[in-house]
Amino acid sequence: MTAGVHQRAKIVLAMIASALVYFGGSSEISRAQTRRNIKVVLETRQSGTTHREGVQGSGGIVVRRGTVNPFGAITGGDRQTTIQRSSGLFTLVLDGSESILTVATRVPQSEANYYYNYAFGRGYVEGYVTFNDVGTSLRVGASILSTGQIKLRLMPRISYFSVDRPGAIDFTEATTELIVPNGEAVALGGATNKVHEITRQILGYQSRSSTDESNLTVTATVQ
Repeated sequence: MTAGVHQRAKIVLAMIASALVYFGGSSEISRAQTRRNIKVVLETRQSGTTHREGVQGSGGIVVRRGTVNPFGAITGGDRQTTIQRSSGLFTLVLDGSESILTVATRVPQSEANYYYNYAFGRGYVEGYVTFNDVGTSLRVGASILSTGQIKLRLMPRISYFSVDRPGAIDFTEATTELIVPNGEAVALGGATNKVHEITRQILGYQSRSSTDESNLTVTATVQ
């Protein structure tokens, strides 16, 4: 009688374990299927304003049969030019994962390995060619928070040929983390450059001033 009870208890426990595995696996599958894509847009906006103004004089002398007739004129000008440029790129990132944007050149480099055969007591050198990517890459990580906001992780990386070590490739990378609202553009930073110069000439002068501004914005949208 006791053996039968134990047997039925084992069967019940096995059925419960199977149900837990089944429902646990199905919940994992459902969570994987509900993961959504996040569209990350990086946009650069540049605007430049150039203002030119100047005054220029001109003159001359006309001599006719002993008569001297001088003449002169002054001309002025004022011109302002505004130019706006924008460029952008985007990538799709699965919620909780990363995406990589790369703009690089594959550069061949010669490599060599030395092999030594202990059985015969001699060695040899084998040469081959490897390809390295030299350029700029941007790794973008994104995840959706419980508040509906999006957490971004931006990791730019720039690689270049080393100046101190011929044939070697160095790289510089940085990491930025920020939380942005869904579908709203957020400014990451910018720069302003101003130039003002005055050129003096005979009978006149010219003034030129320019202002250049660049802004970088990021927009993350849940698809």
